[in-house]
Amino acid sequence: MAEQREQLDASEKVLRSTVLLVCLATFLFTGLQILGRGYHPTDDALRHVAKVISGKPWQEILVVRDEIGMDSHPGWHAVLHAVGSWTRLETTLLLNFSVLSLLLLFCCFPLFYFERCEAWVASLLALAVLSFGPVYRLTYGRPFIVSMFLLVFFCFVWERIRQRRRPAAELVGLALAASLSTWVHGAWYLLPLPLCALGLAREWRPLLLMSLATAAGVLLGALFTGTPVTFLHQMLFHARLAFGRHDFQRQLVSEFQPYEGASGVLILVALALLWRAVRGQWTARCVDDPVFILAGLGWVLGFVAVRFWTDWGWPAIAYWLAREIDAVLRAYTRQFHPRRLILVAGVCLAFFLAISNDHGNRWTGMLGARWPQMENPEHRSWLPDPGGILYSDHMGVFYNLFSANPHGDWKYVLGFEPVWMPDEDLAIYRKTQLAMGDPKSYAPWVAKMTAKDRMVLLRQSQPQIAGLEWHEVTPGVWSGKLAAVPVE
Repeated sequence: MAEQREQLDASEKVLRSTVLLVCLATFLFTGLQILGRGYHPTDDALRHVAKVISGKPWQEILVVRDEIGMDSHPGWHAVLHAVGSWTRLETTLLLNFSVLSLLLLFCCFPLFYFERCEAWVASLLALAVLSFGPVYRLTYGRPFIVSMFLLVFFCFVWERIRQRRRPAAELVGLALAASLSTWVHGAWYLLPLPLCALGLAREWRPLLLMSLATAAGVLLGALFTGTPVTFLHQMLFHARLAFGRHDFQRQLVSEFQPYEGASGVLILVALALLWRAVRGQWTARCVDDPVFILAGLGWVLGFVAVRFWTDWGWPAIAYWLAREIDAVLRAYTRQFHPRRLILVAGVCLAFFLAISNDHGNRWTGMLGARWPQMENPEHRSWLPDPGGILYSDHMGVFYNLFSANPHGDWKYVLGFEPVWMPDEDLAIYRKTQLAMGDPKSYAPWVAKMTAKDRMVLLRQSQPQIAGLEWHEVTPGVWSGKLAAVPVE
């Protein structure tokens, strides 16, 4: 009898390990398949990698206002620099590392939270089918994904803190996660949002303990930067300016604009709650719960800026839905039955195919795009001279030109965040936005340009801006410099 029990225990361990490995492999091979298609991010991941390769501070890369005194992502750049020492600062390898490491950080760790780890895969699959945007953001290779990981960790750890008399390990883990988020991502001022959900759920003891742990983590992360006071102030200053220096919401970067409400996800949540009621397991606790409340806060605040939903509400609802699926699987399927492998294989295969397919050229859309490079003699004269300034009205110009020319000896007037620009240049940029490309709106920049400077615009045809002569350096990329004889 004892021998049979030992054999059963061994079989259960093998099955449990097999399921976990299949789920882990699903996320790994999905990421590798995406990268294998030639995908690379198109925005901030490019500038993070290029900055590390350049070895220069932002003040030598951008024309910035006086209040900007330090790097806003010192931790992430330190990580990329460490990885770069192994990859010889090769752009493609660093971009691939950014995408794959952050994708796996968010996707893989929650597998260890659930008794049925396939519930997490099923939750992400369901949400991806209904609304692919938030899942697509997991491949951006940007440090905000570290904060998304912190949010999912919060969803898991808060209940353990409530249940345990002395949750020292959980609180230390939360503090370390908060410090990592602060050091790598920098948006420390948003970390109280999960704590607000605890307060709304009247979980006073976890609220007190987790507030102290989060505060300690923020302080520790700020200390890692070497200049904690400057760092904390600059990040708050940045956030205040980002939402305050514009006339219309359409002038903000796309992820700071409001969203439409994710109606498909609402329907899915309603179905999950209805399913509970049909099973006779409905209680008010299903929604009077910090995780559900946090998701609701993110959903509501998404009408102010979509990132409240994609970075805060969506991860919370993904965790909540996985918890619901986990409960159903535990109630209706046997944990250590070989047939479970069939279900796991089906869910994981569906996830792999749904995420990695190239629908709408989402992974290959940028293949073949060409940007001016200073090493190309035909391009060099149409890029700024040493000490010059590159003027543009599109952040995509900065991302791609900086990535293609990390050692370029010039500055960009518009970088990754318009409010970093000096007030005079910001006012000109906002005017070009409102004027919808009217050539006259660029006149103040043309008046400031010297022979060293260039204006680079993305156009299907030659810009008609007085005072500049133009050349299409690569398809759709026009560079203008001061004309030898003024052009009217």
